Amino acid sequence: MANQDDTHAANESRNNVEKEIKRGLTVMKSIIRARDKGVKFEVHWSAEDQLIEPNGSMLASYIGFLVRQHIPITCDNWRSPDLKVGKEKIWSEIQRSFHIDESRQKYCIQLAGKRLRGFRSFLCNKFLKDEEGKFVEGERPMKYAEIISADEWDNFVAKRRNEKFHEVSGINRKRASKPAYPYKKGRTGYARLQQRILAEEKSDATSLPDHVLWKAARVGKDGAVVEAVQNVYDECETLSQTVPSTEVQDCRSVLSRVLNVPEYSGRVRGKGFGVTPSSFYKKQKQKSNQQRGDGDLGGVKGTSTPTAKRECKGISPCQLYLSSPTYRMVGKGKVHNTSGELLHHNPLPVGFMKVSVDLVLDTDARLPLPDVVSETTLMRDAVGSFVGWPSDLIFPDAETPTRPTPKAGKGVSRRIESVASQKEVPGQKLKSDGKDIPTKDIPTKDIPTTAGTKSQIMMRLEKMVEESDIMDGSIRSIDFDEGVFGKAHFEIIGKEDMQQLFEHDELGIAIIHTYIWYMYDKLMRGTELCNRFNFIAASRVNATLISKNPTSVKNDLVDRFMAAGDNTTRSLYFLPFNSGNGGHWVLVAMDLSRLIVHYLDSLSGDWSKYPGLKKTVDTAIIKFRSKKNYRIRKDITWVRVQCPQQNNSVDCGFFVLRFMRDIIALNRIDIPKMYFEEYKSYSRAHLDEMKDELCQFIVDQRII
Repeated sequence: MANQDDTHAANESRNNVEKEIKRGLTVMKSIIRARDKGVKFEVHWSAEDQLIEPNGSMLASYIGFLVRQHIPITCDNWRSPDLKVGKEKIWSEIQRSFHIDESRQKYCIQLAGKRLRGFRSFLCNKFLKDEEGKFVEGERPMKYAEIISADEWDNFVAKRRNEKFHEVSGINRKRASKPAYPYKKGRTGYARLQQRILAEEKSDATSLPDHVLWKAARVGKDGAVVEAVQNVYDECETLSQTVPSTEVQDCRSVLSRVLNVPEYSGRVRGKGFGVTPSSFYKKQKQKSNQQRGDGDLGGVKGTSTPTAKRECKGISPCQLYLSSPTYRMVGKGKVHNTSGELLHHNPLPVGFMKVSVDLVLDTDARLPLPDVVSETTLMRDAVGSFVGWPSDLIFPDAETPTRPTPKAGKGVSRRIESVASQKEVPGQKLKSDGKDIPTKDIPTKDIPTTAGTKSQIMMRLEKMVEESDIMDGSIRSIDFDEGVFGKAHFEIIGKEDMQQLFEHDELGIAIIHTYIWYMYDKLMRGTELCNRFNFIAASRVNATLISKNPTSVKNDLVDRFMAAGDNTTRSLYFLPFNSGNGGHWVLVAMDLSRLIVHYLDSLSGDWSKYPGLKKTVDTAIIKFRSKKNYRIRKDITWVRVQCPQQNNSVDCGFFVLRFMRDIIALNRIDIPKMYFEEYKSYSRAHLDEMKDELCQFIVDQRII
């Protein structure tokens, strides 16, 4: 009997060939745009650890896009060491756009292998076979010219001319033809089909019996069930009454026994991609043990049992896990398993061990034992410090990578190697209110004289990018020192970010933050301006985060206010705020001492468009003043500044950066309601000046 669970994908691929060709190359722009706004998509998993909605199909499609970009179609062995770099790029790109645990890497890479096989089959069926399935001479499809070179295509075609390949292809084609139990759910897949059924039935169950799901996958749009499928289902129902579903003697399900066909290793019939016999039947056995009262194993997936913690002796590298709301690894560090260990001079609670946090994988994860001494509650604030951790959630780690401590103006890392350079630039002066303020600035010889043309420094940087591995999907991780955002911060820069700069496109959060780093380092560092102007990371306060968890955003704002010291000197807090609706940027400048919030928008409108923003900022200011024991005043005044207006749909990010730059350059805490006389409007040359400043800074810091 044919392998029914696999043939539906091949059949669906044939039926949708023409549709796919007409659709064009999929580039997943929505994911790129969301990433530029600092938004990552949440990923959800079924009880069998399969991708489900929301965002499951989006991630699956994105993986298909990535594998086409980074893996050659001539790849015949997915386990080949030659693919290591390509697989690493795929995983790093997934992590840039999705909240996903390290433990899911294996699943995603396996799915990438499946997507590659599907793409290769599609190319062969569409361009190298006729309607009868016979091989023909086919030219390289120009649609895929960007990702398939002429040599690569010739190699691909040559392998398919091989007699052995023809023999295997004929066998597979015969096996896939006229299936006895055809799959009828298209690209839905078992996991999402199961999710849909459970939702429609409003069931509290987390999964369906495999034969129930198998039958549902073979019901057509008319709701009819063919007799052969119904007979298999009825036999399964009868057998399930006598054979417990948790029986794991030979790892064969009720469905498998009724069909009585040879099973393929590494898959469970009727469950779909990602479910393996080892994981599935282990879960079944664990459930059975729990029902008999053998105890809850804490939802451990793919890891050692809790006894693994006993392998951590002395001071050892370790992996740190949490079990709620999902079981996942949230960081790495070192466990201090020595006699008489104390945490901040106090005994550790029973069941806890002392660990030092070196690397954070889930920045928003809450510590299992909050640090009452330093008021640390989140993982991102625990780097470099000691915390208490449940001993059954600590596992040995053969090698714990650590992020080097950021230094002033330094900290650019290229994946493994660390390159940091600070180029001293002759100091210049900013003039404001009749006084000279010493500061540092960059040479201006490369600023273009014609707006819209590329300067020498931009062309130089563009060439550096083109000659680097960034064009092949690599990324740069940049460490910011605490002075920029009040705490250590890092940013990821990739190909799309640099193209925003070169092509004068809508700016994403990476470029916004990097220019802020430039202003801090070149305009402010070492001067009184550091006491007068402060920056708030746009990744911590934006419309998307406010809608999901306004309390957390409010607390982040308060923490930023508190980090600035005694706040006795009048100062402004700059918040580049992204609306999340089309990616529009506005600037919010907060004067905490005078309780004034300046709102600068390069499009018409005011803060009433973002009520969540105003409420969050107001409550954060009030809470901050309360913690500082200042006089409680709730009459916070918001002022809409009549600032320069953009005349296109892409300049909002550039305008926000220019607003901050001018305010700092003029050293003005008070922003006039009609803005500054010197800058009633912005020309393209004003924006190009900033781009050249940033290009020079990127070159000097050796980011590329």
